[in-house]
Amino acid sequence: MSNFTVNGVYTYTSSNIYSYLGRVPSSDTSLKNAFDEFGIRPTGSNEDLRRLKNAMYEDYSNQVQKQIENQNNEKVIPWASLCAQIGVRATGDYEKDYAAFNNAIQLLSQSAMDGQAMAYFAGVRSEAQRVFGSANQQEKPEQVPYYVYQAQILR
Repeated sequence: MSNFTVNGVYTYTSSNIYSYLGRVPSSDTSLKNAFDEFGIRPTGSNEDLRRLKNAMYEDYSNQVQKQIENQNNEKVIPWASLCAQIGVRATGDYEKDYAAFNNAIQLLSQSAMDGQAMAYFAGVRSEAQRVFGSANQQEKPEQVPYYVYQAQILR
């Protein structure tokens, strides 16, 4: 069992830290930074660790809630950046965008004279197969699990 000292005065044991936070920080500085980041003023009491845990969890919950709100308010068009590469503005309508993309890429490919341009358009077509093919299987953005969030704070 080791001790972590914050501000050169307040000491917390690794077992108490682990029991409240579920992991032990890598250094005294990491624990101090976590207290500072969440506005917790250390006193040397285990209550500090409980307040830190609650603040970390509240912050994490707020981030997840914002992510959900953004996901619900924002229509993500997976092929928008690909279309923009060849001058097509994506509308979000899969059929229309796919047809516009194919028409534009066909015209551009026909006018390509050198090998470099032809290779570029072949790469764009390959990317289109991946992007347009998986568009109907849109996945929700992956949420960072709480234990990973804790590890990022206490590294």
